[in-house]
Amino acid sequence: MSIVAARLAARVAFALGAALALGRPAAASPPPTHPPETPPIAGTVKDSAGTPIPNVQVIVAGINRATSTNGDGYFMFRGLPPGRYHLTTLFLGFAPGHADVVVPVSGDTVRVQIVVRPTVLQLGGVQVTATPVGTDPRNVTQSASDLSGQALSRAVGPTIAQTLDKEPGVAMRFNGPAATSPVIRGLQGERILVLQDGNRAGDLSSTAADHGVSIDPLMAQRIEVVRGPASLLYGNSALGGVVNVISNDIPTTIPSHIDGYIGTQLESVTPGGAISAGLQVPITSGAAFVARGGRRQAEDLRQGGNVKLDNSYFRNAYGSAGVAAAGARSNGGVVYRRYNFDYGLPSAGGEGAHIEGTRNEFVGRAELSSAGGFLQSIRANATAQRYTHDEVASTGSVNTRFTLKTQTADLLARTMIGAVSGAFGVSGLFKQYDARGDESLTPAANSVGLGAFFYEEIPLGSLTHPDDRVPRVQLGGRYDSYNIDSEGSTQPRFGPAISRKFSAGSGSIGLSLPVTNNVSFALSTARAFRAPSVEELFSNGFHEAAGTFDRGNRTLAQEVNQGFDGIVRLHTGRINGQFSGFYSTITDYISPNIVKDTLIDGEEGPELVPLNEFSQGDATLRGLEGQVEVLLTKQFVVGAMGDFVRGSLKANDEPLPYMPPARIGGNVRWDNGRWSLGSDVRHGFAQTRVPPSTGAEDPSGLATDAYTTLNLNAGLTLPIRHLVHAFTLRIDNVGDVKYRDATSRIKTFALNPGRNVSLVYRVLF
Repeated sequence: MSIVAARLAARVAFALGAALALGRPAAASPPPTHPPETPPIAGTVKDSAGTPIPNVQVIVAGINRATSTNGDGYFMFRGLPPGRYHLTTLFLGFAPGHADVVVPVSGDTVRVQIVVRPTVLQLGGVQVTATPVGTDPRNVTQSASDLSGQALSRAVGPTIAQTLDKEPGVAMRFNGPAATSPVIRGLQGERILVLQDGNRAGDLSSTAADHGVSIDPLMAQRIEVVRGPASLLYGNSALGGVVNVISNDIPTTIPSHIDGYIGTQLESVTPGGAISAGLQVPITSGAAFVARGGRRQAEDLRQGGNVKLDNSYFRNAYGSAGVAAAGARSNGGVVYRRYNFDYGLPSAGGEGAHIEGTRNEFVGRAELSSAGGFLQSIRANATAQRYTHDEVASTGSVNTRFTLKTQTADLLARTMIGAVSGAFGVSGLFKQYDARGDESLTPAANSVGLGAFFYEEIPLGSLTHPDDRVPRVQLGGRYDSYNIDSEGSTQPRFGPAISRKFSAGSGSIGLSLPVTNNVSFALSTARAFRAPSVEELFSNGFHEAAGTFDRGNRTLAQEVNQGFDGIVRLHTGRINGQFSGFYSTITDYISPNIVKDTLIDGEEGPELVPLNEFSQGDATLRGLEGQVEVLLTKQFVVGAMGDFVRGSLKANDEPLPYMPPARIGGNVRWDNGRWSLGSDVRHGFAQTRVPPSTGAEDPSGLATDAYTTLNLNAGLTLPIRHLVHAFTLRIDNVGDVKYRDATSRIKTFALNPGRNVSLVYRVLF
């Protein structure tokens, strides 16, 4: 860890103790060594027939505590600060359960029983990524959703982007089956932030189309998506949205039993399979050991028409281990993660290059709760990551070696004044980037980002419990300073070292307005920023994966996104839906611009390739997205989805590159709680609004045709004693349709995946 990071960590630790000291009332005598613990919450989760349900996730909204029920449906939370809490349950095939409890300063155990009902509707239970206080999804003023339970099993693919590809407003940047990343409302790369358990994944997936996300979706408990500007909580690089993969590697509550899962997946479109397993083992009533591991192996992709895409294999292996502790008014832990990967880079010329590398990560978290009053809790979080990957030629020589070291430090305090909940915090982000080799695109560079923010959620009405359906105002502000310093290089083409400094204020204000208990509106506006990336500023070399000579621009300004959202949500016993409209203006939008051809030294002599220069211009994005499911009978549901985004440069109305096409779809599903059968159809419209083409090798200027795919699925859920077995069989692209997606980086020579038979098995214990 750098000296700057170490200093910040020391300041965070000092601030943690000082803030808690200030949050306690003055006392005539020193506080006891061991503060008295508030009464625990003990409860059971049962179905409507009174049968206890094991393996149910129970979440305390607002402070993001979570645990699961044991074989008797029993759960317990210890050490919560005095106050009123809302509990939410999540479980396969059941609607989220809810209960409100009051934790006194002292007294007997608080007992609660939560009854849940089976449903075939896809319902969200809690949202922890969109706000710092955790809340009912109906109260969030941004467009947000989560994928969990059966819905996650029906969607899970080899990568995070493929798993989310069918979600409204979310598409996939495709550069082969391994090198994919999410596209949210037409924005991608450095504008979309991918998190694991709320922490940045310190890889290079956002910097280039041939780099993949270093998180396997099979280990996810759930995945949350926030669409639109999200810089308020996460600072730089969240200008377009956030994807948070929740694995709960550091539990906030010690389970009363061994808690875990085993998951496997088989795929035919990328022949191979994956396995993942995780455990939380209580050592004592206040400590637990946590571990997770998995592996995936897949052969070359079968495109539409059952044509193999050469050199598109991929492999990964990952593991984590750590300890967690929880006691009177405190919880925390440390975990170590490792992710290894190796995947091929498909290319028009069949060069046979591949990427292999590793991400190592240490994560630590500590949270303390107060005895009540203004300051409810304070949490310190820190990570240290080292990511490396080699781009290896078919001959075995390393063309370029990338190294990225990332450290983060965050301090978050949650507050409560009457019915107004809020938070404030500070964060630090430190990166040390290096690229070595004759084909390196950029010089080495270091980045330092510091930020501070506040957030308040104000109910406009009286509350009897935290999630009463009353109008709410959510507002916040943030200020960031971000510095990028390039280092001197022995290669003259990179020029002298240079330092760029960026600073920006971000903010948001939103109104959640319940019309009835089942219908609500939300309006919001948010401002977010993004500093230019190292590649956009300093590139000067041939980018083999893109087939272009990339030239950066050292004078680029920061991007600023001013976005507006309008949302309608429907939540009844028979209907669940969300519909959004958005409009964004991005000042100084950075885009690649093919200006002409240039000569490079190829393996067989001089070679003419497109010259890509990064430029800026104001841009607009506007669109619609929505999804609805309707329960026709107790066991039969139908649904529909659709999305549309239009991106243009303001100056000449020229289309932004790689905009996803408009899509519509429908689904039907029968589910009796044990067996399920379903199908869905997706139609992607032709995308003809593309930038002017510079030639046959320019994928950004290639229009794509319309396509329609049919997908089938079947499921079986078997509770056997204290275990829950879940099987999901999918057939994607049943007709083996040949199609190209507009967001694909390799669509000039490759098709999207063809027919796929996928079997997913997961057991919870």
